Amino acid sequence: MKRILKEVNNNNMSKIRQDLVFEKIGYDWANKKCIVRVYDSLNEVVNTDMKKSWATVIRNMFVKENDMAGLNKINEYGYYNTIRNILKDIKVIQYNGKQLSKGPNWDRFYGDEDWSWFVTNTNGSGYGEIVK
Repeated sequence: MKRILKEVNNNNMSKIRQDLVFEKIGYDWANKKCIVRVYDSLNEVVNTDMKKSWATVIRNMFVKENDMAGLNKINEYGYYNTIRNILKDIKVIQYNGKQLSKGPNWDRFYGDEDWSWFVTNTNGSGYGEIVK
């Protein structure tokens, strides 16, 4: 999976018919690609004894990818904060006090269902919306 995601970069995207991307995948494919990037780390942080925070999820993601440059430049309030907001909006995650925990749609998100049940806004403030 990691290898496939790395091959689909901006250079390769320019070779793809954008009309089909938006029609078949959805306009929010870029956000969903970033959600895929945090997918394993989020699951690990929530289901283990790690500190239950979004910063821990992002650090864990960079460590798993062996991206020490990214790890040293972590800004928890940067782009990945938009992904956190989307996951909160679609009720995959929630906070109990300051602790990150599973939301009501956790099992739906990590289950066999595809992700057409939610859409994301691609602007800077970013939000998610349940559509099905």
